[in-house]
Amino acid sequence: MVIEELKCECGARVLVWRLEEKASRLVDLCRETGIAVEGLMDMPEKRQREKAAELLLLCRAFGRPVTLCHDGQGAPSVEGEAVNISITHTPRLVALALDDCHVIGIDAEQADRQQVIRVRNKFLNASEQQFISADDIQSHVIAWTAKEAIIKAERNSALDWTDGIRLEPFVPGAPMIGNLILAACCESHRYHLTVRMVENHFITLAVPCIP
Repeated sequence: MVIEELKCECGARVLVWRLEEKASRLVDLCRETGIAVEGLMDMPEKRQREKAAELLLLCRAFGRPVTLCHDGQGAPSVEGEAVNISITHTPRLVALALDDCHVIGIDAEQADRQQVIRVRNKFLNASEQQFISADDIQSHVIAWTAKEAIIKAERNSALDWTDGIRLEPFVPGAPMIGNLILAACCESHRYHLTVRMVENHFITLAVPCIP
């Protein structure tokens, strides 16, 4: 079990679990921690692994087992807690963001995922395609995670990925060390985005700018 807490200037907490365990081991860890596992048992192995890891990471964040809820848009919350949370997972990691003041969004994706280039016209607007080169995989992944994180923060899955969210120009740098800071607009809102590389993944946190 490898859990890392990332420091964020905005004050949010981000906990990352580097998934190395099989689903059965994660379910056993849930039992040992006092987390109810009945809802996990009928899930396919991949989904069971993700959900068990989510519950364990939440238990680590709150210091006790908690009940995870979702609203009509699928946005997560913790029963009885006012803190804002967002969760993302890939086959190799789970990340949890928590913030007492802001509605936030987090997303993660492998830094070398080439598939995003093939769908660039579906999530990059004309302006973004000017500063994101058609063969720059990392910049595409960063843009993808940034827009996905903003959609989660907006609690609106119907947002237009292209013109509805507008990223300001950025340069990822190579190799990427520390945090990359981005800015974006979504309708009338501005967002501050922090991008961090962990285990060959870009993890992007979106926090609304407060006037």
